[in-house]
Amino acid sequence: MPDQKPARLVMDVDRDGWTKKLQLNIAELDENNHGWGYRLAGPKYNGSSENLLRVELTERDATEIRQMLDRAFPVDAEAVASDGR
Repeated sequence: MPDQKPARLVMDVDRDGWTKKLQLNIAELDENNHGWGYRLAGPKYNGSSENLLRVELTERDATEIRQMLDRAFPVDAEAVASDGR
């Protein structure tokens, strides 16, 4: 897909319409703000959520997040090589 635009990544804080609890997710969006995401915290999405905050992630954000994840969950280079990834 060479002519596909790069994905926009955002982190959203939403309020669930049923429980009123907060939800946190990371999502990949297209130019129409449609896409898919991963819920990091809070109740499951049921279609009643209200978006409270959206922050678009930058390349610097991605680098910092990767470094934090690598420190917390180091990748075993030998296991990755034998797994073919």
